[in-house]
Amino acid sequence: MIRLIHLMSVVVLAGGTVQILSAQQKARIVVPASRVLPMATTLSAVTASPATISFTATDPDSGPFTGSSSATVSWTTSGGAAGSTWNLKVHAAAASFASCATVPRSAIKVTCGGVTGGSAGSCGGAITLSGASQQVASGKESTSTNAPYSVTLNFTLTDSWSYIANSSCTLSLTYTVTAP
Repeated sequence: MIRLIHLMSVVVLAGGTVQILSAQQKARIVVPASRVLPMATTLSAVTASPATISFTATDPDSGPFTGSSSATVSWTTSGGAAGSTWNLKVHAAAASFASCATVPRSAIKVTCGGVTGGSAGSCGGAITLSGASQQVASGKESTSTNAPYSVTLNFTLTDSWSYIANSSCTLSLTYTVTAP
């Protein structure tokens, strides 16, 4: 029986450095420090306060009606990259308010009132709630550890005589923060 052992050389290009490795050496990649990729941003849980916002609408002709308070959506990041952008989006999965099927989610308008945290934070335009996530704010990430962010959101209800509501109508919202 004849066994052929073939030693081969491999050329590895890494960051402009050329290394020739023989088959007996362990492969390694040399990357200059300037080309090391940063770790992904770590994002904390997103919270919204208060958890409930109420509307008092007694006459559809005198609206739109402002919510009982603004909501503050908050989170923190660690390991952010200065050039990376974070985004805050909101949507309502249900097509209408629970216990008030004639009041659609589209009766609610969301407006960003202010952004803190990171840099270059800005509010997007007012949105009408829908089932698709829509951006309400964005900004540049902070490179700090546990960097706090908050966005203030305001809500208005455009009432209509065709909406039949009772005293307890609810609509759940989902806030999504992306930070690459």
